Amino acid sequence: MTLDVLKQNGVPIYYQLKEIFIEKIETGEWGIGDSIPNELDLCKQYGVSRGPVRMALDILTRMGIITRKQGKGTFVLPPKLESELISFYSFTSLIRQAGLIPSSKILDFSLEKVKNNIAKYLNINTGDSCHKIIRLRLANDNPLILETIYVPQVIAPTLSQSNVASRSLNEILSTDYAAIPVRARQFFEPSIADEYEATKLSVLKGAPVLLIQNTTFDTKDRTIIFSKAIMRGDRVRYFVDLNTKIDLPTRKQATLEVISNK
Repeated sequence: MTLDVLKQNGVPIYYQLKEIFIEKIETGEWGIGDSIPNELDLCKQYGVSRGPVRMALDILTRMGIITRKQGKGTFVLPPKLESELISFYSFTSLIRQAGLIPSSKILDFSLEKVKNNIAKYLNINTGDSCHKIIRLRLANDNPLILETIYVPQVIAPTLSQSNVASRSLNEILSTDYAAIPVRARQFFEPSIADEYEATKLSVLKGAPVLLIQNTTFDTKDRTIIFSKAIMRGDRVRYFVDLNTKIDLPTRKQATLEVISNK
């Protein structure tokens, strides 16, 4: 493929190159862990200048498809970890299904008086006490998610750091405090990592991340957990399988509808 071929459809050259490189990876021509051709070789192969090639590779790097190691080359990364949004999210299950080893590191555990913005999510009064947990979730010791979790003290009066470090929080609430999680409301939105988040997640400041806000309710419809998670956008993605039954109108019905709209 030459420069002329790349230009003729009016799409920017870097974008066309990005799509070509993605196709090579998805078809296995550039396999996981492989070192791909360097910028100069790619320029010669496609008859383009270095700028568009570099832009295409930068995009793939930000997408978490390739990684560039100074002095070593550019390598294809494994596919992102995937999780389906059909039930309660389980970090441990997600990581184990990918054949990796999950672990957590508690960065902070405290009991504090909640401010209004957190109190409204927990459905408690401003100034009430809650446990605040900040922890890092890792896969094979690589950081993936930075979580900040709030649990009302009235729900789990004696919750401790040692318990949270060794057991699932949902399990603790269910077995120790009869606060059985049965329903959750989650919001997902794109964001960028600030300096603290970037440091903890081992990404660049401003890197794309996914912000997940979760509110969990128990069998008594009490709010038992409110959390915010910052997830590396280059390593994890979610998917949803959608089904719908559409009752298509008959030819006669369709004709009548068209006529009535004239």
